[in-house]
Amino acid sequence: MFGKSPVTFTPLVPSPFMPFSATVRIAKDLEVTDLTTQRIETGTPEGDALGFTERLFSGWLELQEQNRLYLHYIISRKKNEGNMQNLIRLWLDRGYEVRVVMPRPIMQHILKKFRFEPALEYFPDQYEDKVEVWYHPEPGLQNDLSFGEFVAG
Repeated sequence: MFGKSPVTFTPLVPSPFMPFSATVRIAKDLEVTDLTTQRIETGTPEGDALGFTERLFSGWLELQEQNRLYLHYIISRKKNEGNMQNLIRLWLDRGYEVRVVMPRPIMQHILKKFRFEPALEYFPDQYEDKVEVWYHPEPGLQNDLSFGEFVAG
C-alpha cells in the first residue's frame, strides 16, 4: 500500500549546503511497512541538503532512522578534487552514521582514511545475498585527517 506522506528532516549541523535552521519538507511515496528508509538522489532538495549535489556527484543513497546514510552508488563528476572525501567528512561532522555498499577500490582507499571497516549486510529487496558494506566502527568518533587521529564528533 502506498500513500503520500510528508517526510521532514533538519540538518544536524549547519553547513554551506544547508543552514542549521532550515528544514527540508518533501512528499514521498512510502510503503507503509518501511517508513524509516528514504531514497535520496542527486539533483533533489534532499540530496542538496546533504551536500550530495548534482553539480559534484551522480548517484543515490538511503537515509534510515534519521541518522544512518547508506551510500549505494556514486560517481564524482569532478575527479581528484577531494569532493568525495569532503562529503564523507561533512556527513560525519553532522553526526550521520555513514555506510558504503560495495565500494570500488578507489572508494575503499578514501574510506580507509576515515578508518572505515568492511562487513557484510543483507538487503533483501536489492540483493540476493549478503553484500560488503564499509562502516565506521565508532560512529560518534571521526578521523581528523589534518592530524591523523580520532577526535570526538
